Amino acid sequence: MMVSPDLFIMGGSAAVTAFTLWHWRRLDGVKQPAPAAASMPVDLAPAASIVTDAAQLALMWPALKLGSWETGFPNVTAATLTESGMLVEVQMLGGQSLKDWNNDATRDALAHYFAVPEVVVSSPSPGFVHLELRTVDTLAVSAPVTDLLAYGVDLEAVPVGVTEDHDVWQLRVLYGHILLAGATGSGKGSVLWSLLNGVGPAIKAGLVDVRIADPKGGAEFGRGEDRLFTRFAVDAASILAMLAEAVQEMDDRLARMRQAGIRKLVPSVDEPLVLVMIDEAASLSSYADRDEREEFRRLTGLLLSKGRAAAVSVVAALQDPSKETMPNRQLFPVRIGLRLDEPTQTAMVHGQGARDRGARCDEISEHTPGVGYVGEDGTTAFVRVRAYWVTDNDADRIVEQYSPAQPDLSPQADYSGFDPDDLGDEQGPLAA
Repeated sequence: MMVSPDLFIMGGSAAVTAFTLWHWRRLDGVKQPAPAAASMPVDLAPAASIVTDAAQLALMWPALKLGSWETGFPNVTAATLTESGMLVEVQMLGGQSLKDWNNDATRDALAHYFAVPEVVVSSPSPGFVHLELRTVDTLAVSAPVTDLLAYGVDLEAVPVGVTEDHDVWQLRVLYGHILLAGATGSGKGSVLWSLLNGVGPAIKAGLVDVRIADPKGGAEFGRGEDRLFTRFAVDAASILAMLAEAVQEMDDRLARMRQAGIRKLVPSVDEPLVLVMIDEAASLSSYADRDEREEFRRLTGLLLSKGRAAAVSVVAALQDPSKETMPNRQLFPVRIGLRLDEPTQTAMVHGQGARDRGARCDEISEHTPGVGYVGEDGTTAFVRVRAYWVTDNDADRIVEQYSPAQPDLSPQADYSGFDPDDLGDEQGPLAA
């Protein structure tokens, strides 16, 4: 159902604030007035002219092979200006399906016909499609990482960025695992540091225990070693040892939970959420020697299959999302695809048919690091998002602000008169 413009509050985008929000709905038997030119952005004027003119539509549908004089034409029922452009509601012809509209060739033809950079197709209800004519990218400008959660955090809704609808992008960290895939320079570091910023208050409070595997030698996360992170491993041997320790701790927790009749562990200072973050997971899953690869796959498989109830979560980041580099990828309930090089890689992250359902990771611009598509188990839709932008200074601030207080191991008494040569065993002069 299209929303009346009376319900909109204008703001946020120059394309929206520059005019009174335009809305058009076809009413059978009522002659429709032409849209006021003054209320329509220049880059959407051709599209507005087409969708409100039956004669032009009668020319467009046959040209795009979406209708004909013999079979009939789809019915444009409404159009509304949005922050990103225009949303057009269309009733499909009988016998048509979303596949007839949502393929590369048809989307490209629609974009050229409407004279817009991009058309996104979705189906809000059976028999109808929405055509999103996009002229403005609402995620073109990154938002700086914030410290809005300095006084608390919901570990099942951790803010890490913004959605294209200007909502807060939230990730479920507790009782979940997250797979993050993206090419070099796609913004994986910003996602991971934004996540650390989001759980920061819980780290400081002792409710989250972060353990980092950084096979790149610590270049990305070294600033948090022995401060923000309780474990920090950079080579195959230490990473595998860290994972083995996490598996043992997980098994011990599960045994205690079974004895106590607990189905799901609630993190506490005594038993915090164990957050295992693995950067460039392919370094071990594909490029290590055979024994190390097998052990890595075994340990991560155990954590992914058993860790959620025990408050042990895994976040794995990698460049190549193929089965060879992440064989247990189906065990991640939350999957994030940033910019990827090939269309087939989108399917590797989000499953077959993901591109037809809107996730086009291979079309993300290299000039918008942090932009990606998020998919979760139980849903078929994808959310387009952008992670907060995190600078080196921001990362230093996150470490400084959220690192737990370190115990003071310096001497507490006054030892100013201490004599290191005095062993306390002198008895004075001996008698002659």
